[in-house]
Amino acid sequence: MRNMTDKKVPIPYTRIRELNVLTLSNFLSLLRVLLLPAIFFLLMKKTPLADRWALGLMVFAGLTDILDGWIARWRGTISSFGKIIDPLADKIFMIGVAVFLILLRGFPVWLFALMLVRDVVIVGGGATLIRRYKIVFPSNLWGKLYSFFLALLITAYTLSLSSRFILPLQAVVVGFLVISMFSYSVIVTRYIKTHHRHQRRGRLRKANGYSDPESAAAVSGEADNPTAGR
Repeated sequence: MRNMTDKKVPIPYTRIRELNVLTLSNFLSLLRVLLLPAIFFLLMKKTPLADRWALGLMVFAGLTDILDGWIARWRGTISSFGKIIDPLADKIFMIGVAVFLILLRGFPVWLFALMLVRDVVIVGGGATLIRRYKIVFPSNLWGKLYSFFLALLITAYTLSLSSRFILPLQAVVVGFLVISMFSYSVIVTRYIKTHHRHQRRGRLRKANGYSDPESAAAVSGEADNPTAGR
């Protein structure tokens, strides 16, 4: 009999089929990275006006992050390259700004190290999925919450706000950082296990000569659960 615990769990992902680079949405993604030198120059001035201008460029960069996806859907130019470069540009931008704030505003190095660990885990997992399975997972809710509160924390350091505001924000950022990293690891691991299980079923089906999917599934279910039927 088929293992009742062996249920298909839908996991959202995008399968890579094409590489379309020259689009407006991809340009907006790259623009975020190009803004980094101007932000660094403004932060070096250490004046209230320059800080506000630097924050304005950060907000503009955030708007491009919203616009690039909307434009890609509106113009029908969603591409595999865009699905890769958009989150990559986000990470480069956030890390770049964090480095500037470490040098100029006292942003904690330990938090920056945690950010790097998270990005290495996510980028490493994403690279594995792209190389082996040709798919890209979108950012989940925990990742979006982490990015939102990290943006607030960066704003607080940019404007040199009081530690009474900064310290609670740091705790929230660390919490969502850990949760988002763990949830992404679980999603990737679950997809890989499901993929391998389906491959094993296909081999069993071919080896046993089954053309009926239900019969093949029943056989693979017994293989997944050796105690079934005993």
